[in-house]
Amino acid sequence: QRKGIHVLAAGVLNSGLLAGGITYNYTPAPPELIARAEKIAAVCRVHGVSLKDAALRFPSYHPAIAATLVGTVSAAEVRENAASLAKAIPAQLWSDLKAAGLLDRSAPVR
Repeated sequence: QRKGIHVLAAGVLNSGLLAGGITYNYTPAPPELIARAEKIAAVCRVHGVSLKDAALRFPSYHPAIAATLVGTVSAAEVRENAASLAKAIPAQLWSDLKAAGLLDRSAPVR
């Protein structure tokens, strides 16, 4: 970032875990990661946001991220992801995740 280099965020749904699935890095997710994802999802639901919506939006807040790449298998998934990215994410969601220790306090979110 100091050198003005931008990067692409890829794999932001981590093969399904952050889209409500149970795989992580293309293998069954360890129970502790599933539990953490469920805790994050619970905070998201309080704010009317899905875990997937938050996961797709989160990388865009970092100033070094130029774009986010999301793998899809159908045109319907492309439309679904575009709709997720169009949803408003309340700032309080990120504050609540930080307060719960589910998101690093220094993570840029706006």
